[in-house]
Order: sequence, then structure tokens, then C-alpha cells
Amino acid sequence: MRRLLIFQIILICLVTAVIGVMFGLLAAKASLFGGMIVLLNTGLMMMHERRAAQRAGQDAQRILKYMYLCVVERLILVLVLFAIGLVALKLLPLYLLLGFIAGQLAAFLNGISH
Repeated sequence: MRRLLIFQIILICLVTAVIGVMFGLLAAKASLFGGMIVLLNTGLMMMHERRAAQRAGQDAQRILKYMYLCVVERLILVLVLFAIGLVALKLLPLYLLLGFIAGQLAAFLNGISH
């Protein structure tokens, strides 16, 4: 999981740097915020994974409910952070999405390599 986080950070930084050079500082800020959404989402998933591992001796149905809770929390986190980025901070939507996609692509590529 630590490898995933490092890979995400590297890819998000690269994409943000390219966007910053090509489209300017406002676009880079939006891209970085989109990437940070993914990093916070990954961090939340890592926290839940550690807690689930600690509860490994418990009932399987209870652990499954806990993992469903993790999915719901992650979805809410992403929606709230997108709303903050788009509405409150008025970030550029395209570049916000590109930063988010870069982080998700890193997770996808990390999953393929395993």
C-alpha cells in the first residue's frame, strides 16, 4: 500500500508540473487539488485496511459491514472534496479532474503490476 501512495504522489506531481508549464498556475493548482483528493482517499483506505487487519479474528460478516462503511466514507469524502474544489475554491474543473484521474491511473497501474 505504501508503494501505491508513492506511485500516486510521483504521477500526480508529474501531471501537475506538465499542466503548470502548459496551462499556468491556476490549472496546476486545480490539478494538485484533484490529486490530493485521491491521496486522501488512499489514506482513508489504508486506515480502514489496518483496522480490518486488527479485527481479523472477528466475525466475517462484521468485517464485511466495516468494509462497506469504508466504501461509503470514501465516496462521501470524494464528493465533498470535489464540491469544495469546484464551488468554494472555484478551481478549473478540467484540470481538477485531470489531477484526480492521474492519481486513479496510478492506482490502476499499481494494481496491474501486482
